Amino acid sequence: AAAAPADDEDPAPSGNGGISGPIGALIFLGINIVKMLLRTVFLTGNFKFNLDNNRKGTIRSACFLLTFTIVHVAGNFVGMIKGPLEANGEGYFFDRLAWTGGFGIWKEGPLGMSVVELYLAAALFLHVSVALKRSWDISLNYTIGTGRWNMLLSGLTILFFLTIHLADIRFSTKMTYTMLRPPTYFVAFPGVLEGRVFYETDESIPLVRVRDIYSREVELFKDVGTSMLYTACIVVFWAHMLIGWKKLVPADAMQIPKDHVRVVTWLGWVASTAIVSMYLSVVWFTYFAPIQQVEHVA
Repeated sequence: AAAAPADDEDPAPSGNGGISGPIGALIFLGINIVKMLLRTVFLTGNFKFNLDNNRKGTIRSACFLLTFTIVHVAGNFVGMIKGPLEANGEGYFFDRLAWTGGFGIWKEGPLGMSVVELYLAAALFLHVSVALKRSWDISLNYTIGTGRWNMLLSGLTILFFLTIHLADIRFSTKMTYTMLRPPTYFVAFPGVLEGRVFYETDESIPLVRVRDIYSREVELFKDVGTSMLYTACIVVFWAHMLIGWKKLVPADAMQIPKDHVRVVTWLGWVASTAIVSMYLSVVWFTYFAPIQQVEHVA
């Protein structure tokens, strides 16, 4: 089996990089996450005439996927807590971006996907393909008991979960529709301080037909079997993030000064736990909360 190539990066700085303590850890984490996001898909060196197993592909794509996950779960969490208008308004916020996926040539992107979703799909494809290549070249030479299969098995579980989740929500054939007053400039700035971000109450703003994501999530998560399946997969996702973050932080590609590695590792674990807690809260809040009625349209 082929050995894993190096990151092709200079070693991470020794010491604390000139800024000590938790503040230094936060600064270097922020700087290097931004660098990873700016070089996510096309500057990793994995795609040439063949696909190699350089882990820069998994590291940079992981940083982008984690950033998207934070934004996604925050929106889902607030949307379900605030009710149908906020949840459906958030969904329409992304639907309004569908034209960006057409790059000015077509009305919208493939399957109605925006440029954000297309880039997210590219990052996911990069992450999965390089991870599978590394597993084939490295992990399969070891037994499961060594722990070398942990990322592979948890990753495949997450891929299974993503397939189900996209079929349940994004590409669902059971989606219903309702009416909503969307903000003129995507965000309802007058309502931000009161927790109203994605819809307007001003009756001068015309109603628009939108997907009723709230009712679809209620339909899903009121079923205990579906909620248990989502819970199990989210817990596996948590384990994947904890293990992956511990491997990612000391990598040369991240350039975290060695004295900050321990603190940055813990920061990532805390963030991962917060992400998972919010995802689980969406599922079980929906399961236990009373249903809010939504007026549907054709």
